[in-house]
Amino acid sequence: MRALNQLGAVETIYEEECEFSSTSSRSLSPSFSSSSPASLHSRVKAWSQKIGRQTDVLIRVQGTSFPLHKDRVVSQSSYLKRHLTETSDLTISPPLNITAETFAAVAEFCYNVRVQITPANVAVVRTASEILGMTAADGLSHIADTCFCEVVCTNPEQALTVLRSCIPLLPEAETTASLVSRCIEALVSVHGITRLNEVNEMQPRYFQIVAESFGRRFENHDVLYKMVDWYLQENKFAKVTEDERNGICSCIDCTKLSSVALVECVQNPRMPLRLVMRAVLVEHLNTRHSIAIASSQVQRHQLRFESNEGRQRRRSMTLGDFLRRDAALRERERLKTVMDSTNARIGSLEEEVRCMNRVLRECDGKVGEEERGVLGSERSASFHFVPTENGRVKKGERWSRSSSRIEFDGRMEERQGKRSSFSVDVESVTPKMNGTFRQRLMIGLRNAFRVQNSAST
Repeated sequence: MRALNQLGAVETIYEEECEFSSTSSRSLSPSFSSSSPASLHSRVKAWSQKIGRQTDVLIRVQGTSFPLHKDRVVSQSSYLKRHLTETSDLTISPPLNITAETFAAVAEFCYNVRVQITPANVAVVRTASEILGMTAADGLSHIADTCFCEVVCTNPEQALTVLRSCIPLLPEAETTASLVSRCIEALVSVHGITRLNEVNEMQPRYFQIVAESFGRRFENHDVLYKMVDWYLQENKFAKVTEDERNGICSCIDCTKLSSVALVECVQNPRMPLRLVMRAVLVEHLNTRHSIAIASSQVQRHQLRFESNEGRQRRRSMTLGDFLRRDAALRERERLKTVMDSTNARIGSLEEEVRCMNRVLRECDGKVGEEERGVLGSERSASFHFVPTENGRVKKGERWSRSSSRIEFDGRMEERQGKRSSFSVDVESVTPKMNGTFRQRLMIGLRNAFRVQNSAST
């Protein structure tokens, strides 16, 4: 111990007077016993006397030093075995989310002490054992996971306790063992995930991790959609940015939503447009598939009735047969109604996209007007097209160095007693036109002829 103190360890776990243990007085299994720094000290001392050798490694966690035997800790932890290969002084610090109290319990397990696991610390022990690589078949990770399943699956109140203890351990609690999503799964199976304040209070990046894990665990995403909707509703976009909202909603697979959830998603204003469009397409495909199945069933019934065998059977049809046929017809009409609603929703979304494009074109037009204002300070042009009977182009009456008039005459058919005319007046056109104005002049002429030809047609 004197040699270890010379290494700079000011405080060791054995010098602390206070003891720590689980907040619960009842263990999950009779085989688990309580743990404390005093018991760890006695275990380490007894092991030193047994092998005739003092501790040879020093592990620091949150300012607390743990003198331990290397052979004991590396036999249980792949993480410590990997990092104690070339050093005897190791500091466990963030991003590893392990406290000194938790590491003391883990160290006791390395000295064959059975750690007391309760609903309050099962998530901590499970996460720490996974981070430290104690994943053997008889390792602490397996024992803690077994206790976790017993706690979460048997008692909803204890499941809420475990869920609350998982929140400070994010994201490791979810990325290592999916503890949060498993707690939510258990609560959903019992209460039908019920709005959980613990879930709604998560940071957006942690909630997205939980949502992604939850989506991978389930084939049906109705519960995930409800959970995401409640989270966005409770936060009201106050602390959730647009990018975070899109990332969270991207965890929802529309192909795994029921028809009811799809319709609700399409009409939900909290869902981003990208998810709404995916839901609309999936709903449309599902509706078409259902209509096709219903139509084929109706056709088979009709063909059966039209045959001779069908005529004979029609005489002996029971009330159940008529009811099944009428039910199939009603289902077909219902699916058509749903499809019409979907088409209307698609039309409204297309109209929104067209409005957005029109706004963009108006913005581009304003920029073009500003450019033409710069070029037209000394030179301006206007065109006047007048269709005549022989379809020829006449030079205007006014033509000078600073102004001119060009008339394009063309024969056009009268339709509904109206004639169309197009005109271009050219003013202030200098003989030397730059390339930009010449290009715009040619584009204007081509557009004018195109419009005239369209009107003639």
